[in-house]
Parts: sequence; structure tokens; C-alpha cells
Amino acid sequence: MHLGDKERLNLWGMGQWFKTDAARFLEEFTQSTSDLLSSGEVKHLLSALANIKQIKSIFQRIHNYNHQLARLAAKSFLESEFPALPWSEIEFADDDNAPGPDILVDRETVRIVGAVKTTEPCGRSKSGMTPTKFGGKQKEEITKDLRNLSSAKYASHERYMFVTSALAFQILKDDFRYGFPMVCFVLLSASVEVSRPGRGRPAGD
Repeated sequence: MHLGDKERLNLWGMGQWFKTDAARFLEEFTQSTSDLLSSGEVKHLLSALANIKQIKSIFQRIHNYNHQLARLAAKSFLESEFPALPWSEIEFADDDNAPGPDILVDRETVRIVGAVKTTEPCGRSKSGMTPTKFGGKQKEEITKDLRNLSSAKYASHERYMFVTSALAFQILKDDFRYGFPMVCFVLLSASVEVSRPGRGRPAGD
């Protein structure tokens, strides 16, 4: 695939952060808990408490990196879908928290809009312990994105929702395909799966 300068810089930054800050936070927490076990001193307990706050901040950073990598995987898929586009000039390196769609390509020959979701479904049926659907907030966000992709302002665009979870992909096909027939669902995995627009069965509750 084609990687632009900003995309390469983002990837380099990820690697450097994991080697330095993330590694240091984990090392400091491990040391403080070890010191606490060996000495029982309160100062080491307080140090461990401070360290765990730093580790909590790692998770949001990892979530952002996960989303950035998923966008690159989406770009790789789109390169295979639209090989004639000048992908060396197209970068998906914007701020993840910036307003607007995750993917927006406007060219004379083709227009593309897409949402990238790294959501792992957490909703459970009344009788089961294993997740089988999106949780309430997850479903709300997924539906919001699908409605945006299906809106009239993107009538001239090829529309995509990319997911990284096999279960999320299955739920999209089973419960959302009928309601959003113009959106292409794509599972980003080692074996990419695609549910093309207009296919599927009516959605159930």
C-alpha cells in the first residue's frame, strides 16, 4: 500500500511512544508494587497508586492508535477497490477527534466516504453471558454513523463502514443491512470480508 509522509510519521510516533513512555509507566508500576510487597511501606503504595493513574492514560492512547491503524487498513482495502486513484497523494492522517467522517475522498472520478469502527460488541441477550449484539450506547453510535453515511449529502459518494470485529461485522449484516442498503460493510482482518450494498435480509429487533 502507499504510505504518505504524515502516515509514516504517525507510525513512527507510535513505535517510539511504546518503547519509551508506555514502557516506563509499566516499569515504574511494577517496581512500586514490588517495593510495596517487600517493605510494606505506605510510600510505595502511594507510588503504585500514582503509577496506575499513568497506566490508565495509556488505554486512551492505545484506542487512538488502534483507530489510526484501522484507518490505514481501510485505505489498503480502498486501494484495491479503486486502483486508478492517486493513493500516493491521499493520506488518512488527520486527528481522530476531528469533526467529520473518518474517510473522505473527493476526486473527479470517484467520491468516497467512510466510517471506521473498532467497536467490540458488548450487548448480551437476557439468557446469555456471551455478547451477541451491540450495547445500547454502541448501537446508538453505530446507527448515527450509518445514518450520516446514508444521508443525501453523500448521495454521490461510495459509502463504507469498516469494522475490526468479526462479531460487529456479523451484527451489521444481520441487523443493519436492510435499514442501510447503500452502505458497504467491510471487516478489516487477515481475511477481509465484504457485505455489498443492497444485500441481506430485513432487520430484526
